[in-house]
Amino acid sequence: MKTEAILLTDDRKVELREIDIPEISDDEILVECEANGVCMLEVSQFTGAERFGYPFPLGHEGIGRVIQIGKDVKRVKEGDTVHCNSWSRRQIIRESTVKLFETRPEDVATVLVEPVSCIVSALFSYNIMPGDRVLVLGAGYMGLLNIIGLANSPISELVVTDLRDSNLKVAQSLGATRIINGATDQGRSEIEALSRVGPLGPEGTFDLVVECAGTEKTVDLATKLTRRGGRLAIFSWHHKARTVDLRAWHIGGFTVINASPQNSTDRSVNTFQRAIRLIECGMFDQSQLITHRHSYRDAQGALELAAEKPDGYIKGVLLFD
Repeated sequence: MKTEAILLTDDRKVELREIDIPEISDDEILVECEANGVCMLEVSQFTGAERFGYPFPLGHEGIGRVIQIGKDVKRVKEGDTVHCNSWSRRQIIRESTVKLFETRPEDVATVLVEPVSCIVSALFSYNIMPGDRVLVLGAGYMGLLNIIGLANSPISELVVTDLRDSNLKVAQSLGATRIINGATDQGRSEIEALSRVGPLGPEGTFDLVVECAGTEKTVDLATKLTRRGGRLAIFSWHHKARTVDLRAWHIGGFTVINASPQNSTDRSVNTFQRAIRLIECGMFDQSQLITHRHSYRDAQGALELAAEKPDGYIKGVLLFD
């Protein structure tokens, strides 16, 4: 059996190729991918910031429809909507690993599960206490998903900084109690005023600071604005080594959280299935966040645009029409 797949073949070059896939086994399902997110992971691979060899299959945020099931499959039926993986038109998934929607989504492009599962995992690690004051540094797609999760938590304040007014307006609509544009003189003054001076120097006032911008500057700012004994969460994926002020971390007595989806919780939970529940109940509505839709045949253009991030861009999705 053959299908189409998008492969990264060199820095900043992708190709649509026909590849072979086997017939499904008795405990497997065949999925027709319908939509798949353009993640910053794929962008970092595309630009060469992360390299895993060529040719390399891209994609991990898919939503698809089951078109065939093995004879031993019991939980899944043809027509069901499931999470799938790569930028491949057809994919085989073992039933035991299926992440299943209970209802058919109206718009598959706005129900990406994998990113929301990362937020579910991160929220476990943040150890939120009722009444927390929270600061999110960076209101890109994943920062905005963090804002949705945090705004639905029992916190007293949710301050968000970014360099784009358009993203900040979305953050405010999603529950941010205060927005600050760090690219303006006024915004920089507001950020400076967020910290107070104690006997050992500047002390942050936030119980939890979530770094979602992926720069050394925002890590430094998170260090400055986390209160003594507070929690500093590194959510973003940094693609190079960073220098941090360990003296400030030590004196501040911070709990530093690496909110990686791979290890941010040791609780025995299925974060994907929980993410689907939260999407289906309407909490994680991504309709404002999916700003660009592309045919899978134009994956090259989709990645170029995601790497450029023009004004108004938050998240792109490939549609397998």
